[in-house]
Amino acid sequence: MNILVILQQILLQAGLGNQSSFWSFISTIIWLVVLILFFTPYFQNQMTIMWYSYGIGNFLNNLGRLITNNMNLIINHINQLLRSNGATQPTDKSLVEKTIRDLMEFVVIEPVSAEPTGLMKTLKLLVTSYNEKLEDSIKSLLPNIDRPLVQNVVDAVDGLRELNYIYKVIMHYYRLSNKYKNPYLLIQVYMLLPIIREYVNALNGAITTFLKGQPVGDAAGPLTAYRFMRSCSSSAELTHNVKDTYIGFCDFEGRRVYVVKARGPGGTVGNLDDGIIYLIEKVGVKPRVIITVDAALKFEGEKTGSIAEGVGVAMGGIGVERFNIERVASKYGIPLYAILIKMSMPEALSAMPKDVESAVNEAVERVKRVIRDNVREGDDVILVGVGNTGGVAQ
Repeated sequence: MNILVILQQILLQAGLGNQSSFWSFISTIIWLVVLILFFTPYFQNQMTIMWYSYGIGNFLNNLGRLITNNMNLIINHINQLLRSNGATQPTDKSLVEKTIRDLMEFVVIEPVSAEPTGLMKTLKLLVTSYNEKLEDSIKSLLPNIDRPLVQNVVDAVDGLRELNYIYKVIMHYYRLSNKYKNPYLLIQVYMLLPIIREYVNALNGAITTFLKGQPVGDAAGPLTAYRFMRSCSSSAELTHNVKDTYIGFCDFEGRRVYVVKARGPGGTVGNLDDGIIYLIEKVGVKPRVIITVDAALKFEGEKTGSIAEGVGVAMGGIGVERFNIERVASKYGIPLYAILIKMSMPEALSAMPKDVESAVNEAVERVKRVIRDNVREGDDVILVGVGNTGGVAQ
């Protein structure tokens, strides 16, 4: 016999046998059960996990599609470069995809920090080895292609590697929290999603910009150095063997200014610390000051393109180059001046916005003022344009 029929007969004996009273009673019981379940910890945990899993799962699906689209974009770009160089047959897509996937999974293991002696030298070696590995792998796919174009693809693949790493980290915590039915890991990831999504969108835009060879917001430092040198008189390039680094000098109102920046127009950040050490310890330059110009992340509420001045080395990254510059400056007692051009993360990684490009002109004037105020005629200055110089000549 149906359980509802049995229940209806019991309620009939209790005086609740009419149809409306019966279903009203049933609905009340159901609501009571739901409310009781809703307020139990287990049910709450399950609902929380389902809610946050849905949001994070959607993010992971979108990020996965983004990675696939960018991989196809890079593969098509490589084919286009080969065709423009006279290749009659398209490159093996499976080979290119395998190479890019291998680079996406490439790992740089941090050195042991328990014994700090020589730590920065080891970090410098690892960074150099990683950059060489990345470039050699792309160069094998693009033989006889001009190096600046290869460097642009290297930067794009590096951005793709970063996207893949973000995907793996989020997926790790997503599956871990579902495996152990732990909502708190999901909540932490979910709360960070707006910030992570902004960074992901910035990287996505950067990949396209790098492939096109356009300057990104982070090129504000090299562009400042380039425009400053254009405003000087009797400028020339210095012959040296520092890889991917431009070193020039010019006369500015009776002061000799040595300009150090990554060598363009390919996407690279150069070896600026090696360039400064070369000037001071090999050439024998005795600078009155070292001025660094770099892009800096702005606080929410700050205006894009606003400029801040300070002391120290304006340089991001893991700190190897900054450490080497600080060390040589301390050794010879050289003051360090910094000029920062403010922008957001998306603006730093995407095509340079107009506000940042306009701020570069103001930064050039700030550099001139610092030189006039702190350097006498006849003295030397080192100006360093920090950042990715993709799209910036020399």
